[in-house]
Parts: sequence; structure tokens; C-alpha cells
Amino acid sequence: MTKRLTINVPPLWDVKRFGKGVIAEWLKKEGANVRKGDILCIIMAAKVRIEIPSPIDGTIVKIIARKGSSVSPGDPLAEVEVPE
Repeated sequence: MTKRLTINVPPLWDVKRFGKGVIAEWLKKEGANVRKGDILCIIMAAKVRIEIPSPIDGTIVKIIARKGSSVSPGDPLAEVEVPE
């Protein structure tokens, strides 16, 4: 049995001060197995390159925020299927 969890943009910058970020690159694709700590994607925010690690082990079933999308902390990035 498995369940789906949503991975959100972590609160790594102040969107009121620096504005939204942009998904610059996805390092993992839909269907990829990920382990906690694996870098999922790169976000450019406030002229800084931010690596977003996976907070859980699982399989990426859906990428919600595609490359070039504007994102803020708390926005959904991807859905991950994890064993229960």
C-alpha cells in the first residue's frame, strides 16, 4: 500500500522582500525514485541558486511546478508516492 504526499517549496527566503523564485532546473523526472536529501530541483530566488532536497524517500509521480514556473515558499513542487 502506498500514499501520495506533496513536496512544497521550503521557507528559504522572504518572498515579501525578495519576490518569487523561478524553477531553473529539475534534476529528477517523473517516475524517478528519490531518497531523503537527493536534490530535486534548482530555484533561482533573489539572485541566489537554491538547491531543493527531497524531505522524504519515494517515487515522483507528478511534477507540479515545471521549469520556468514562478514559485513562493509553501507552493507545491511535486507529488511523491511513499510506502505506508
